[in-house]
Amino acid sequence: MGINAELVNMAASLRQSGKLTGASIIELGAQDVCVVDEVIGRILSRFALPRVTTPISGAADLYKLLGFSTYRAIDASGQQGSLLFDLNEDLQRRYNYSETFDLVTNLGTAEHCFDQRTVFSNIHNLCKVGGLMIHALPAQGNVNHAFYNYHPRFFADLATANGYEVIDLSFTVDYKPALTGYTRGDFQKWDSHDILFYACFKKVDDKEFRVPFDGMFAANNQLEGYMASSADPLKTEFSPYLKGGNWENTKGRSIDEPEHKNTLGGILKRLLGGQK
Repeated sequence: MGINAELVNMAASLRQSGKLTGASIIELGAQDVCVVDEVIGRILSRFALPRVTTPISGAADLYKLLGFSTYRAIDASGQQGSLLFDLNEDLQRRYNYSETFDLVTNLGTAEHCFDQRTVFSNIHNLCKVGGLMIHALPAQGNVNHAFYNYHPRFFADLATANGYEVIDLSFTVDYKPALTGYTRGDFQKWDSHDILFYACFKKVDDKEFRVPFDGMFAANNQLEGYMASSADPLKTEFSPYLKGGNWENTKGRSIDEPEHKNTLGGILKRLLGGQK
C-alpha cells in the first residue's frame, strides 16, 4: 500500500505520547513513501520531531526522522534491500529468523498473503514485548485488490485472543488522509466506499501466538486450544449488520416477487406448480 500521511501522523503521535518507544522497526512489504516531503515536514513539526532538511528518498529515511535507527523490511521482491522471506512460511522455522522489533508495520501486505494464520503469527513473533504492531488493511471495497478484506471484528478478536492492548482502531474513506475513530455507526455510514482499517496493538507478554475464535460463537465453543470468552459481540460495537436486506430473505418467500419471475428458480416454480 505504501506509507501515507495518516500513518506518519499516527506514528508521530504515538512517539510524542510515549506509547511508541525504542528505535527498531520492521515492515511487512518494502513500502514506498507516498506522502510528499512538505506534508511530512508539517506533521513532524506539529509533534516537535526533527525537521525535514534533505529529500526523503525512502522508508528508512522517513523512519529515521521518527526515531528509528534500525530499519528492516520483508518483501518477496527483495527490493530496497529487503529480506527475501515468504510470509506464508513461519519465519523462525523456515529461515531461522528470530530478530524482534519495537514496531512492526503491516501496511497493506497481509491481504496479499494466502496463509493468514502464519502471517499474523509472524507479526506477533517479530514484535518485542512492549512493542507495537500497526495494521493498515482493506476492510471494504478495493475490489480484486488482493485475497482478503478484514472486518473490524477480525481485529477485535485478534487482540482478545492474544491479550494485546488496543491502542487505536480507526479507518479512512476513499484513501483520504483523515482517520475516523471506529464505531459501528460511523463504519456503517461509509461502508459502500473504499475503507482502510487501522489497528494499533501493544504486545504485553511473551506468550505464543494464539489463533482467534470467532467471538460470535466463542461462548459455545467446545474445541480445545482456544481462549474461552463470555463476551458477546452481538452486544458490542462489533455486532454484525446487513446492508440491503434481512435474514427473512433466506426463507425464499421473495421468489414470487416480479423481479424473480424470470430467474431459474422462478421458472422452475411456475413449471412445477402449473403457473404461467
